[in-house]
Amino acid sequence: MQIPLLKDHHAHPFMAAVLRDCINLKAVSTKTEALSLIKMGEEEINLILGWHNGRYTFEEGELEQLPPVVICNQSFHSFLINHAAREMLWLSHPEIARHLDDKLWVDKNLSKILNMMASIHAYTPYKIKQFFSDLLEQLGVWYFDEMLLPNERAIDVLRELGYLNRIRLWADLETFHDLTQVAQDAVYGIKVFLDGAIGSFTAALSAPYLNGKAGRLVYSDSALRLLIIQVMDINKAVALHAIGDLAIAQAISVLSEIKREHGMIPMTRIEHAQLISLDQAVQAKKLGIILSMQPNFSREVVQYEDRLSEEYLKQHNPFRMLIDEIGFVPGEDLVFGSDGMPYGVQNAYKSALFPPLPSQVLSLDEFVQGYCLPDKSEGYIDIGSDERFEVVLSDNAIEATDTKMPD
Repeated sequence: MQIPLLKDHHAHPFMAAVLRDCINLKAVSTKTEALSLIKMGEEEINLILGWHNGRYTFEEGELEQLPPVVICNQSFHSFLINHAAREMLWLSHPEIARHLDDKLWVDKNLSKILNMMASIHAYTPYKIKQFFSDLLEQLGVWYFDEMLLPNERAIDVLRELGYLNRIRLWADLETFHDLTQVAQDAVYGIKVFLDGAIGSFTAALSAPYLNGKAGRLVYSDSALRLLIIQVMDINKAVALHAIGDLAIAQAISVLSEIKREHGMIPMTRIEHAQLISLDQAVQAKKLGIILSMQPNFSREVVQYEDRLSEEYLKQHNPFRMLIDEIGFVPGEDLVFGSDGMPYGVQNAYKSALFPPLPSQVLSLDEFVQGYCLPDKSEGYIDIGSDERFEVVLSDNAIEATDTKMPD
């Protein structure tokens, strides 16, 4: 069976390339092993990725025995930092050093944090090219939505490597206004965070987490309305990160108000929409909102049994409701991506067709429509009967990937 190459509608390939060689705790199940691995860090400030706070936490005393570290929750919506790293950040990024413990500030300023990471973790065009080549040739991904542009240099590097025709760029509003006009023209839309993530207990839910914590909205309704109006004024699309049902409700309410007042809303995507309800889906469909969702997040119904109620778990990634009951159409107003957790066809395919819940299942046709290029002109992915995946590139695609390195 052959399917077209992937079009990942929610990704962060540039930062993934920059941070590729950081210490990663994704496969580390015990704190003892994690601490041993982190102690091997030799960078001036060590960025530690992939920490799952449901497996283990770090005490302050343990952090202070480590080299300078910033430990990133796997959701990238919360961080731990020890004194040694904070002292160094005070010199170069004082605002981040002051606020990195503030989860609400983090959700509102992720682009600043990513920019900081890019500035302290050296990268070259070769490193970016190597990552993109691996993604394409090994994992079958041809096109990306880069959802949080860190800075203008990223655009310059992507242009030099010839990748801009394979990437749609999104930036937060502050980063966008810092760009030159040429760079602004390359940006498709503006990303706005309405809440955090389930992994950091910051996705905004209408009911508390099982431990009693409550996620919070990043903006008031009036502040969000002002932001979206500003996006309309610069004639860009808007992508609203909203995981929890409370955040989704806010997005729909504010957009409905804007449409009543202005007769229109910008081209709008809700990113993730993991806990969208039937009533919210009906309203989103009427407003013409595109839902940009991640089939690989369906496994969170198992991963986050420790923090979400049974009702929320049943409501998670409700693809069958969206398609069968509301009429969302994969590839049109329902599109799929990975958020880099992880990239590639193997996990995407298995998560879409064989998720934990029947309500999360996508058919092969729906997967292809919502997650793949429209045809096989760039190549295809051969899925064997034993579920082995082979990526076959067209001659044109091979030529396009053979980019001469910039000086």
